Amino acid sequence: MKKLTLALLLTGAMSSFGQSKNIASIDSLLTDMTRRDLFSGAVLIADSSGVLLSKGYGYSDRENKIKNTPATRFSLSSASKVFTGTAITYLAQQGKLKFTDTLGQYLKGFPSGDVITIHQMLTHSAGLDDFFKAQNFSYENVKNCTDMLPFMRSLPLVYPPGDSCLYSTGDCIVLGAIIEKITGMDFQDYIKAVFIDPLGLSNTSFTPYWTLDDSQRKYAIGYRKGYQRIPFNYDNGSIPLSAGGAWSSVEDIYKFDKAVFSGKVVQEEFLSQMTGRYTSSWENSHFGYIWITTDKKNGDSIGHSGDSSGWHAMNEYYPKQGYTVIILTSFGAVDLYELSGKVEEMLFAK
Repeated sequence: MKKLTLALLLTGAMSSFGQSKNIASIDSLLTDMTRRDLFSGAVLIADSSGVLLSKGYGYSDRENKIKNTPATRFSLSSASKVFTGTAITYLAQQGKLKFTDTLGQYLKGFPSGDVITIHQMLTHSAGLDDFFKAQNFSYENVKNCTDMLPFMRSLPLVYPPGDSCLYSTGDCIVLGAIIEKITGMDFQDYIKAVFIDPLGLSNTSFTPYWTLDDSQRKYAIGYRKGYQRIPFNYDNGSIPLSAGGAWSSVEDIYKFDKAVFSGKVVQEEFLSQMTGRYTSSWENSHFGYIWITTDKKNGDSIGHSGDSSGWHAMNEYYPKQGYTVIILTSFGAVDLYELSGKVEEMLFAK
């Protein structure tokens, strides 16, 4: 028994040593990239025991030499769509909607609205097009998702509902408007009430970029390819709300992920539905209810990425190993898919 106990202790110590070595290698890679002006952002890596790495790299404001920290806010772009999928699932758990409900039960005036289901919108198989393709599209006077519905109603379907799968920002905007219809609250206010405030996500908001009062330097300035400073109205301030309008930090995203995958936000039955594999439009990736499962050699990951001209986000949870990897950057030139692949390879190195 003593020999067995000693063997287990040695195995645990070796595993811990290997993990620490891998984390140190990842930190060294990011530090070197920052030194060479190839990366600026924040990274958090955790396992079931807790946070292994949480660190800012480079500057949130290059001109004033303000450093990034784990609390610095970055534009999440499409990575913030998981708030939408989780909110819809949460409302289903409360019995306020069913995934089989049709779009027309909540919002009128859509082509095939009596056929399109919430399940199809959540899995990008409804045939709705991207909202920004609407003729004369403008963010002027847009304060919530409902304000964007006239543009969505004007767009023809890309394909008959359920016949295909095509990633669509329009799906998420309409889902946001359904949330507003059911709750009587603007999308961003509802997300604040049910997720941001209860989970203590103090560095998460849906504030349009050009309206930011950043006297305390909480937000990372985005830099396009070539690292030129982006004007404050660039990309219209990530106003797409339920389709990609959140700002957050690696610390807050980790809090949200931990709450979601522990069953604190939605119960196991609904969590299983939300993270299922229903449709696919990309190789090795499957849409759940907005959350995306990706097949990888080291085990599946569940999460979502986000890309814009000056910010990129990657949020991945590996259920088999219990790892969470979150990478946020304010350098538009960074290939975050390539970088996250390197980080994953180093993390799982023997």
